[in-house]
Amino acid sequence: MSAPAPARPVPPLGMVTGVPIEFDRISRSFGSVHALHEVSLTVAPGEIVALLGPSGSGKSTLLRICAGLDEPTTGDLRFDGTSQLGLPPHRRDVSMVFQHFALYPHKSALDNLTLALRHGRGLSRSAAVARARETLAMLGIADLAGRRPAQMSGGQRQRVAIGRALATRARVILLDEPMSGLDAQLRVELRVEIVGLLRSLGTTALFVTHDQAEAMAVGDRVAVLGEGRLQQIGTPDEIYDRPATRFVAAFVGSPPMNVWDGHWHGGRLRADGFDVPAPAGAAAFGVRPEHFTLDALDALDVVDIVDVVDVPGQPGRFGGAGGAGGSAELRLSGEVVVSERLGAERTVHVRTGAGVLAVRVNAALVLTPGAPVVLRAPTSALTFFAPSGDRLDHS
Repeated sequence: MSAPAPARPVPPLGMVTGVPIEFDRISRSFGSVHALHEVSLTVAPGEIVALLGPSGSGKSTLLRICAGLDEPTTGDLRFDGTSQLGLPPHRRDVSMVFQHFALYPHKSALDNLTLALRHGRGLSRSAAVARARETLAMLGIADLAGRRPAQMSGGQRQRVAIGRALATRARVILLDEPMSGLDAQLRVELRVEIVGLLRSLGTTALFVTHDQAEAMAVGDRVAVLGEGRLQQIGTPDEIYDRPATRFVAAFVGSPPMNVWDGHWHGGRLRADGFDVPAPAGAAAFGVRPEHFTLDALDALDVVDIVDVVDVPGQPGRFGGAGGAGGSAELRLSGEVVVSERLGAERTVHVRTGAGVLAVRVNAALVLTPGAPVVLRAPTSALTFFAPSGDRLDHS
């Protein structure tokens, strides 16, 4: 039997010193399946990093390795410069919030938190109860102290699960898709609470999610994983505005970037439906939906509508009539397939000679299926990719 975790004084709220985390060329294989490929990532003390990616990208495997629930095939994991390999979870000063709560069903909310403090931190019963009550009050759920999980809603159970992790004042908190089972409105409310609490505690946190809006809202930085590789890490703005790879460009964004393949020759990238100037070696290019200007050819008030959409300082927003391709801007003609109302904006899907693409416009522009349109974007709004999928900077 492993020895109990050594008691560490549990600091009051606001006095946790987050620990730096270093993933050093971490790989994990399950037989012939390579879940992670030499992932290197450093998380600063007190930083919240969102691990974002589709199912099977390796994000949960990376989190399990950090928690001590799995070991890498190769590579090293260090907390504050000290390797954690071989250390069991209870010796890593880590707390974890699971997707499905993992609460003791026969214990009350207060008892679930108290047990974590008594057995995980070695506190006396009176000290553990006091800290548990303080944490429940901090989360605004003091009235749930006597309830068992079956007597709570999903949102209440997840708040208790989060409270159990926060109560220990661990220097590292790991959250594995903690809100995936909750409704959309509750997810927004809860993620705001979580971020506020983590920042007030000063703990280092890794937050796994497949929801890009959640990752962008929660993370100081976002690490995008795809096919077991770290595709990019950066601030939410860096990830969105300067995707490092085609994978990131096509995954991040709602709707994501429109991307087309082409053939480069003589300084231009060409294919059916487009012909644009491009850096040497370009194999594809993309345009964010909001960087297009859409002119509805049969609308008498199109100029006024475009003026409403025109936002100073946003790249790719400009007025005027469209024309044929081959100039210093991308120009595509097509017809509307469907228009989706999304609050103050619409996403319009347009069928062009280069395929169906998505455009974001002001909700004032109402278009019916089949309506002819012209789309334009300046070359400064285009993102180019090499055959490897890496972004190419404009020459």
